[in-house]
Amino acid sequence: MSVTDNVSSLAGNADNSAAPSIGHSPNEPATAPSAAPAGAGAAAPRAPSVDVGWVWREVRKRVFIKLPFSMGIADALEAVSPIVLEDNTFVVGFEPRDFPLSSHLVADQVRNTIENILRQAAGRPIRFEVVEGTTLDDWYSVRERRAKAQEAVMAMAEQQAEAHHFEDVLNQIVSEIRQRVTASRDRILPQVRAQLILDVVPSLADAEDMLFSDPNSHDARRTMARAMDRVASFLEVTPVMLALEVERYRRQNPHSPTPRATTGAPASAPQDDAS
Repeated sequence: MSVTDNVSSLAGNADNSAAPSIGHSPNEPATAPSAAPAGAGAAAPRAPSVDVGWVWREVRKRVFIKLPFSMGIADALEAVSPIVLEDNTFVVGFEPRDFPLSSHLVADQVRNTIENILRQAAGRPIRFEVVEGTTLDDWYSVRERRAKAQEAVMAMAEQQAEAHHFEDVLNQIVSEIRQRVTASRDRILPQVRAQLILDVVPSLADAEDMLFSDPNSHDARRTMARAMDRVASFLEVTPVMLALEVERYRRQNPHSPTPRATTGAPASAPQDDAS
């Protein structure tokens, strides 16, 4: 009986008359050990239709046919416990005290050798996974932690992509403002500079409203501050003066959002002219 006959049953290619199924056939010879004692039907599930213990022992026999002997690899192969074959992933694990030995199995040459043995047996790619722990619960915990970490990374990537998008749009707006300023005649004159300020302020205010759902957030303020610093340098005014004009524009235009409550004082309502 070969490991090819047993593992290939996963792919539906096994000949039941030539080799028993792995870990589930009632006619399986006693010489093929099972992960659980016979009759232990209530035991926690390992891998349906797969005796991962038997498969792993057969894999171990073939590792040093492919690789030169190494005591470190041999110790790791002896200490590791097969856990489950889930989809196309063969999972093994170490007790925490033995987990440092895992470095011998995750080395590229050893991992590739084991995966090649499994692939040749199963007739399809099988990924070899090493975890800390020796039970299905340990594997599920590792899988759950990885899923949560992946979700966090994806969320962070989305935020970064969104931030880059905002930066790109603001850079384009700032570049257009710079071209407008540098193309203006007599821009060193104060009255021309004042007119330029009044011209660019609506663009800055509208950009902030368009890009940021919450202009009061720390990230939005920092991003806009960087843009205003650059525009202020083109206009040769202080960033505070430019920010003041943007805020004044917001307060004077009804279509703009409510002025940001930086001091806690509400915006003054327009007064009716009693005269």
